Amino acid sequence: MFVDEAEVIIEAGRGGDGKASFFPGQKSGPDGGDGGKGGNIYITVTSDLTALSQFTYKKVIKAPDGNPGQKFQKSGKNGADITLRLPLGSILTDKNSQEIIELADINQKILVCRGGGGGKGTYALRSSRNTTPLYAQKGLPGQKRLFGIVLKLIADYGLIGLPNTGKSSLLNELTAAHVKVANYPFTTLEPNLGAMEGKIIADIPGLIEGASGGKGLGIKFLKHIEKVNLLLHCIAADSGEVETDYKIVRGELEKFNPLLTQKPEVIVLTKSDTVKQVELVKKRNKLQKYGRVVEVSIHDWDSLEKLKSILF
Repeated sequence: MFVDEAEVIIEAGRGGDGKASFFPGQKSGPDGGDGGKGGNIYITVTSDLTALSQFTYKKVIKAPDGNPGQKFQKSGKNGADITLRLPLGSILTDKNSQEIIELADINQKILVCRGGGGGKGTYALRSSRNTTPLYAQKGLPGQKRLFGIVLKLIADYGLIGLPNTGKSSLLNELTAAHVKVANYPFTTLEPNLGAMEGKIIADIPGLIEGASGGKGLGIKFLKHIEKVNLLLHCIAADSGEVETDYKIVRGELEKFNPLLTQKPEVIVLTKSDTVKQVELVKKRNKLQKYGRVVEVSIHDWDSLEKLKSILF
């Protein structure tokens, strides 16, 4: 199952306690070592869109604590750092501070939780006036944060439209995505990506009237359109109401986020081989008042090349 939302507690390691000791006895002077530092937690970015699945059953991520100090002025070992790999396009919100962290660069590395400092031992706490301190410091707790994580796909082109308009088939032809296709609604139950000449195309699961209110697949995938640069609005040529189909999807975009309707859009009249040319022209003319229209059939190489020429 595709996971695009998660909530997780991230906690850095606690610092180790300092050692209270004297060698060979209290009159001989302090020799207790310092505690080790707690492990930090970092976040790096991956292109693997399934990376949030790591939080399906594991809701708490904790770095190791630092080890306590030892006798003979030996410091405790530092706790190991942890690095979490999250998908490109993830947005993290600290549930307490409301700080927002956006992962928009594959090369990002962010320190999100700092480990606690180790406590000082009796040797470090000695002074010229007090060479025999009777205590050592406790280690400090590591930083602990509750994050909500939402993945929003970052793609150059987004295929949108009602269910069964040929989006997945078109993605397969334009890229090497090998997405499952079938002649029934909601074949696509999660976003799919493909690469075409270095550009990323996202196939967004079919929208239906009421999607912005939770109907059908609901708003679960509408958020993935927000970071797409160009919308490829797919409408099936064999539909009897192409204008209605167009308005339904545009209406849902408007209700979810009005800014989505301001994104550049190309209307793609899919399955153009399934209707006669005279009918295809009528439907194209009906849609042209809403924007640029291109007819495409996955069985017509020239039509696919025409679409590519528009995109590049």
